[in-house]
Amino acid sequence: MQIALHWMVVALIIAQWLTSDSIARTHNPLIPPSSTDLLLHSLHNYGGMVIGVLVALRIVLRLMRPVKPPAGLAAWQKQAAFLVQWGLYASLLAQAATGLATSYLTGKAAPVHAFLWNVTLTLAFAHIVAALIHIVRRDGIAERMKPRFGNRPAATPGNRKP
Repeated sequence: MQIALHWMVVALIIAQWLTSDSIARTHNPLIPPSSTDLLLHSLHNYGGMVIGVLVALRIVLRLMRPVKPPAGLAAWQKQAAFLVQWGLYASLLAQAATGLATSYLTGKAAPVHAFLWNVTLTLAFAHIVAALIHIVRRDGIAERMKPRFGNRPAATPGNRKP
């Protein structure tokens, strides 16, 4: 379930990025927004709410069923992974909250929402770089987040394919 939630949030973050330009066009006082921009803006708003719910669910699942850190990592790597993972959870929840506040309460939260987007991108970049390093090393760590279908067991260093 955590793997599915991870990839759903990834897809939604990409959608958020692709729909974010519509927000400025929707709120432009000089040009009326197009129906496409209004649709994209709505998709962005609701997508952010869904991200907030999915991340909250992921946190609950993670607390109920903690994931054991992979063996073979140095202490600093485990600490970095922990900080990036929980930093992403925090920034995504904060982004969802400030996006909701900006859209439905006050536009004054918009600068914080935009700042949090940069925090999220920075953390996501660190996460992706680390994943790519593990893919290149073929150490089995990236395999843990590969989508699985049916009853196929999770890959671990002991059961991964060469």
